[in-house]
Amino acid sequence: MNQQPIPSRTIKRLLQSTPYCLVLLAMLYFFSQPANTDSPQPSVRQAIEKLLASKQHPLLLQADFSQHSDALVQLYQMNANQLIWLGEDSPAKNRDAALAVLNNAAADGLNPLDYDAERLGTYMKTAVALPDAAVTELVSYDVALSVAMLHFVRDLHVGRVDPRHLDYPMQFAAKSAIDVAALLNQHLQQQSLAELPVAAAPKIKQYQQLKQLLATYRSSALPVSRPQLQFAKSLRPGDQDPQLPALRQRLLELGELSAADAAKTDALYDPLAVAAVQRIQEGQGLKADGLIGKQTLALLNQSTADKVALIELAMERLRWLPESPEGPRIFVNIPAFQLSAFSSLDDQNPLRMKVVVGKAQTNQTPILWEEMKYLEFMPYWNIPKSIMDKEIIPKLQDDDGYLDNQDIELVERYSDSDEETEESVIDNIKQGRVRARQRPGSRNPLGRVKFIFPNKAEVYLHDTPTKSAFNRDRRDLSHGCVRVAEAEKLAEFVLTDQPGWDQQTIQQAMAGPKTQRVTLKRSIPVLFYYTTAIVDQDNKPRFYPDIYGQDALLQAALKKSLGGNEDRQLVSKNANPTVGG
Repeated sequence: MNQQPIPSRTIKRLLQSTPYCLVLLAMLYFFSQPANTDSPQPSVRQAIEKLLASKQHPLLLQADFSQHSDALVQLYQMNANQLIWLGEDSPAKNRDAALAVLNNAAADGLNPLDYDAERLGTYMKTAVALPDAAVTELVSYDVALSVAMLHFVRDLHVGRVDPRHLDYPMQFAAKSAIDVAALLNQHLQQQSLAELPVAAAPKIKQYQQLKQLLATYRSSALPVSRPQLQFAKSLRPGDQDPQLPALRQRLLELGELSAADAAKTDALYDPLAVAAVQRIQEGQGLKADGLIGKQTLALLNQSTADKVALIELAMERLRWLPESPEGPRIFVNIPAFQLSAFSSLDDQNPLRMKVVVGKAQTNQTPILWEEMKYLEFMPYWNIPKSIMDKEIIPKLQDDDGYLDNQDIELVERYSDSDEETEESVIDNIKQGRVRARQRPGSRNPLGRVKFIFPNKAEVYLHDTPTKSAFNRDRRDLSHGCVRVAEAEKLAEFVLTDQPGWDQQTIQQAMAGPKTQRVTLKRSIPVLFYYTTAIVDQDNKPRFYPDIYGQDALLQAALKKSLGGNEDRQLVSKNANPTVGG
């Protein structure tokens, strides 16, 4: 007659709680009983393999775990398809640490609800009291915790949303993903799960700064939401408005006014309040004139919840970034209207300058990650056909001398007609038999130099003869390319260590009569990215208008990834990102 062996953890429990003679009696009694052949318990291995094959877990809010199936199979194979968290030799320390990691997901801008943190805590309390014979239940609880941990690690490393679903280029989906199963198993074996979030999170200084800022706002005593300031028109220094006491309180909350100054109750927009607003404007890269228009008002009205939401979105976008190689690179933050050029990964003093980006409604500057291959001094401007059709042909129809007046020439003509008339020129342009380009010079919108990184959108960085636009707060004014405020400094950065080039030769090339192309001996990565929350070089938070509506799109994508469940939305539900004006 076959007998069921006594599980070792049962023997341990008996030895710990019963006199030894009673243990012997219990063992004798157990072996005297016939095996229950009517309902045999499945082995742990079989139960695990069956549950993993189903790719469904009824105990989890997100039952379908197919996205994590391969990693889950790998994790259990590393552990001989035995219980990982609830086995007889599984340290309670690992279970406790795993639950603590999931419950603390908010520290990385994630939501513990998405990883069933609370219900898994309840499951574990139930599971540790189960007998060894409850194989199905033990396996179910064990796998549930494994799914949640793998889900968390993956989200933390590569993000919750596939950036390609938001029209990001392939480079953002090509990030080298970590082996989540191997990483989790390593920390399991070393009993170091508390260190897992640091190991999985992006190794980017900005990410760590945002994480710290997020903790600061979450622990802030400031109200999560508050009444909105509203002015009938732009508020100018010296104006009177009944909301001035409320404005002063807002400036007190932001740390720009003392309690004594904020206690004033008069309605005058006085010099002290003006100076406080100017400090806020200067810190955000706005014109520091003290005038409270739409954009400054939006900044003043941001609540703590708004800022938390923007930080969470910024952290998600950082998870998408491709791995950054050593060496120089150029970043353009589109809604901040700012370029930063870093000489190395740990450059603490990058070159920074204002930029003009594409118009929000019609010509948005694309997100991209490309390699700068060359630059051109005194470039021609090859006029896109869309601009020719929409802007230049109407002017040419009104003035047949327009092309000559603007130094525009037609090239690659394939017209059969020997006679040039206004109608034939326009027809050749419309039919694509010719293309137009503007000669180098003071009229050329590309200025004295352009920086080329081949890309499908055919955008680039370039100089501009029109500098006044850089004095504006909102600078989405171009057809999609990015105009830089200090082109000569950027050329010096790009040509650092390039043989034959220094400040003097660059100045000569930018003043010369001929176009000159310089191929870089080492290409430079160029990133056009989009984030409305950053920590700047002075370790101060900065929040920018969502000029392209990208924050709203990302929030919608996050909501969709969670099955439309509002309660499980991973960004703060009270988010109300600023809009520019």
